[in-house]
Amino acid sequence: MGARINFVFKDREDKPAVVLYSHWGQDEWQRDLAMALDHARPRWSDESYVTRMIISYLMQDSILESTGFGIYAINDISADLGDQTVIVDIVQEVVIDGNVKADWDLFVQAYKPVAALVGE
Repeated sequence: MGARINFVFKDREDKPAVVLYSHWGQDEWQRDLAMALDHARPRWSDESYVTRMIISYLMQDSILESTGFGIYAINDISADLGDQTVIVDIVQEVVIDGNVKADWDLFVQAYKPVAALVGE
């Protein structure tokens, strides 16, 4: 069982893409990725830092665990990875889920939780 998802971090065409595999991340991937993107916002223009910051954010609660996540590289981002696959395009600053493409700012606005105001 599980709720498997692959986050493919694509930067330049001439380089392999980094993939973060999550065994349990599919159910709330939009919220989790929106929060990770927002966390990494200061480094959106730095390919290596933004990738590391997003991955670290997504793994933060289980960074030292021996299961739950895997990281590997692929040469073909169109390859069938066997589970739901979301592409995080670093150069274009878009998230691609199948045929749906969303600008990072709009993705964060749509899926990042809004904190409740005190007293509500």
